[in-house]
Amino acid sequence: MVKPGEQESGYILIRSDLEGSPRIKLHPNLVTETDRCTTLSEGDVSVHTAEHLLSALFGLGILDAEIHCSAPELPILDGSAQPWIEAIEAAGRRPLGPMRGYAIRTPIRVEDPETGSWAEATPAAIPSYHVALSHEPEAIGTCTAHFTYGGDYAANVAPARTFTLVSHLLPMIHRGLLQGAEEGSGIVVIDRELEPSDWTALEQFIQQPLERSTELGALPLTPFRMPAEPAAHKMLDVLGDLALIGRPVAAEVRIFKPGHRINTLLAQRIMEQLASANPVPFFDPNVAPLMDVTQIMSILPHRPPFLLVDRIHHKTEDEIWGSKAVTMNEPFFPGHFPGAPVMPGVLQLEAMAQVGGILALSTVPDPENYLTYFLKMDEVKFKSKVGPGDTLYFHLTLTQPIRRGIVVMRGAAYVGQKLVTEGLFTAMITKDK
Repeated sequence: MVKPGEQESGYILIRSDLEGSPRIKLHPNLVTETDRCTTLSEGDVSVHTAEHLLSALFGLGILDAEIHCSAPELPILDGSAQPWIEAIEAAGRRPLGPMRGYAIRTPIRVEDPETGSWAEATPAAIPSYHVALSHEPEAIGTCTAHFTYGGDYAANVAPARTFTLVSHLLPMIHRGLLQGAEEGSGIVVIDRELEPSDWTALEQFIQQPLERSTELGALPLTPFRMPAEPAAHKMLDVLGDLALIGRPVAAEVRIFKPGHRINTLLAQRIMEQLASANPVPFFDPNVAPLMDVTQIMSILPHRPPFLLVDRIHHKTEDEIWGSKAVTMNEPFFPGHFPGAPVMPGVLQLEAMAQVGGILALSTVPDPENYLTYFLKMDEVKFKSKVGPGDTLYFHLTLTQPIRRGIVVMRGAAYVGQKLVTEGLFTAMITKDK
């Protein structure tokens, strides 16, 4: 069972079959096994094969969810994410806000010498994913797949079922794996010519006679349901494993010979970089913001040229993200260092204060009848200059509950991943009308 999660809670797994219904907040560091599936463990609590459900949630943009399971393994169903997509759509979804995730600062690369696989993530405007398989095209067809976050996951990724090369299948049967597989839960790919004894063993496992052939490709009993299905399924697994990060990452991800081990190594390295500094979210420029400038002017009394906020991207009860695109047409550039234009620091603070004012005024039912006056600014630091062509992202958070109209917020302004300005703001909300 999957329930909506609290905002910003990420993915929480609950083992309802165990005493106390222990809860696990999913994270790449909880991966303990990567043999044919991803196993997540915390203490004595484990769950296997969560990647297909996580891929479905992540692919649909559902980033906060409670996953209740009554067994140590999530069902593999038909080997794809399609049944999960159908169940989610049947339950209904809340409208999604603007895409919000994290941005990495420098390229990341990991390698697995044992398998020859590698994965890399390079900073980019929006998340995109590329996978390349090393199998023979004669057996599986097209060996590459591409997906851009926010694309049509349900049509292009979700239907792809897990596949097994027949040369790998018999050893797995002897190891006692695939016991939970249902009929039709995956594709059997003939990747080499089989001996009569191989066909016999395969028939015993499938429990029905097979049409024997010397051709390579999907077993006629389990034909491909979509072009490049094996590559698309590897993409499905990649998205499920990277979902453990909790949010999409603004990066171009490329993986050669994808598998749960190399996927997890990349996810762990990304988390290490994000943990080394306060991660700055990215917002998809192709998606409408939470508030555009017209909506901003319905709340703030400021008007051009003193309106210094273009967009509000994200807002909760205690935090807000807004942005301003700085252009050469700003009225202050002709007089402020004309030969080397730089945005005055006091105007950066003013812009940040305007974003904070929207957060403050969102706490009253009729913000158009109130004004926010700033009383003081403390701990102000200017760390880097801002000039034409930069986009400023402002992040303000309440440091304490609002009492008697007094608002205390900590603010930070970023250009890309660089912190350029910060300070502590105190303001008062006053009824004007």
